[in-house]
Amino acid sequence: MRVILVHGFNANPQQNFHPWLAQQLRDKGFEVVTPELPLSTKDELDLPQIVERMKDQVGFLKSDDIILGHSLGAFIILQYLEAVEMTETPRAVILVGAPWKVSKPELRRLFIADLDAEVLMWKAREYVVIHSRDDKLVPFSHGELMAKQLKARLVASENDGHFMNEEYPVLLETIQKIADTPFEYEPGMSLEDDYKDIETLL
Repeated sequence: MRVILVHGFNANPQQNFHPWLAQQLRDKGFEVVTPELPLSTKDELDLPQIVERMKDQVGFLKSDDIILGHSLGAFIILQYLEAVEMTETPRAVILVGAPWKVSKPELRRLFIADLDAEVLMWKAREYVVIHSRDDKLVPFSHGELMAKQLKARLVASENDGHFMNEEYPVLLETIQKIADTPFEYEPGMSLEDDYKDIETLL
């Protein structure tokens, strides 16, 4: 099983929890991919270029892939799911401290392309949103809205801030639980059936 860890804005795979989580996962036998993307104030924020860099480093997504994105990296994952050609549906997408929207003008350019939640629902077998109630950079309400729009499971922690320290057991535990749980439903099975009350003609 492969785990793809996507860093946030002004970060890289050697910062925050990424080195610890990557090593913990490798010790447990996971294959880990940590793409490095041009997501900083030093780079021109070019979404097509960022998606291409993801393609180069991640390649085609597989049915047992688990993709975790931190902060703005979570948004990049959603853009990647919409943009990339897919032949298989990833096992899960985990969005950590994910912003629903941003106020900084330099970041707003990345949000120009509207994400279609109804389409994204079918791009992964399961969505999980992990958000701390004391997050000062991205308020908890963003996580609640993200979970609602994607019909995701919301994991609310209490004192993890914006997940910018070195170790967060909740991330490892969430990935391990997903890996250990057989998936019994197809994408979209949890959605309400809009046609259940319509009589059919025989």
